[in-house]
Amino acid sequence: MSVSSLVTDRRGFLAATAGIGASALLPFDAMARTPANWAALRTLVDRYVAEKKVAGMLIGIARRDAPSEYVSAGTLGFDRTESPDPKSIWRIYSMTKPITGTLAAMLIDEGKLGLDQPIADFLPAFAAMKVASDPAVGLDGVPAKTAITVRHLLTHTAGFTYHFVPNSAVAQAYRAQGLMPGLRSLGREPTDGAHPNSLQAFAEAAAKLPLVAEPGTVWHYSISLDVLGAVIEKAGGAPFDEQLKARIFKPAGMADTGFAVPDAAMRRLATNYFLQDGRLVPIDVPPRSEFAGPGPYPSGGGGLVSSAEDYLKFLRLLADGGRLGDRQVISPAAARLATSNLLPEGVMYEGTQGYGAGGRVVIAPGGGIPGSFGWGGAAGTLASTAPAQRLSVVLMTQYMPQQAYPLPVEFAQAVMTDISG
Repeated sequence: MSVSSLVTDRRGFLAATAGIGASALLPFDAMARTPANWAALRTLVDRYVAEKKVAGMLIGIARRDAPSEYVSAGTLGFDRTESPDPKSIWRIYSMTKPITGTLAAMLIDEGKLGLDQPIADFLPAFAAMKVASDPAVGLDGVPAKTAITVRHLLTHTAGFTYHFVPNSAVAQAYRAQGLMPGLRSLGREPTDGAHPNSLQAFAEAAAKLPLVAEPGTVWHYSISLDVLGAVIEKAGGAPFDEQLKARIFKPAGMADTGFAVPDAAMRRLATNYFLQDGRLVPIDVPPRSEFAGPGPYPSGGGGLVSSAEDYLKFLRLLADGGRLGDRQVISPAAARLATSNLLPEGVMYEGTQGYGAGGRVVIAPGGGIPGSFGWGGAAGTLASTAPAQRLSVVLMTQYMPQQAYPLPVEFAQAVMTDISG
């Protein structure tokens, strides 16, 4: 049975595959005592598995210098016997964004990029962008008044959009041009254009289409972190995926994070499911996974797979000023920049909150601990770190669409219960 025949709400599926709505951040009180057994988190994991909402789930917790702790239940697939463990591999989709943003922060700290530098300095095709007069109905536009900068790409304020946005002529044009980063084969339609064959070709094609908003004026979820990957290639002088591996994955010991799953590791990749009429239908099953090989180009906005162990290492870097154990993997300045509110003046996320290098930053009461930084992924994954308290949490599971269950809220409540004792 084809994926298209399983999906009754096409827009919902496309939104899920790109990670929309996956921005929950955890309101935890990190100054309280460490619980002995993470009882609330265990209850949450056990309940989701017992109710067959997911095949398996694993939560990782990293606090200060203590060894990481894990809570898990279930299996990597309903018809499989492998239990999830810290080295199990999951599709993290938009949890790729903070990693891309952190690499950009490193280049900014080294003077190879400027936070407010126009991206046309690296990608000249973006020198004369237009803003659609009415993005819903057509592609006619007027010249943009403001140049797109690195800050705009980091914070989704560049004026780009995503291919799954409903009732948008610009989004439809993205589909026609194959501008669907993070999407491989799942969710594609016969009328979709072919994927660009490189990250630079992707950026060149995006530059030919109008923006949906004036740069620097509004937060709009988009392909901006993918365009940032193309900028990073130019600024760093090497392919984007090679820079990620050399600058973050290898020095941090993130051996299971990448844009494809090697054959030898495929048994550790969880099955991915789509919730259809109350039933979880397998849509990507190892070893015949679309992640058995790389995508058409490395998607900095949604292309990575990772393990809980690896992603906790990344979060520890951000929480501990760029250090992992006794190693300084990234500079303290880059770690601070990545987790800071970088939104242009006058722009807010969710009305009162900030946004950093590819993730939400809490700056107002009610959203969590001030300074907390995090994001989530289309297939149910969630991650958050509180640098001031050196506390990080990651949740790994695999189901789509992410908004099918109230897991982000329930996860936040469980962490709060356990931390507050």
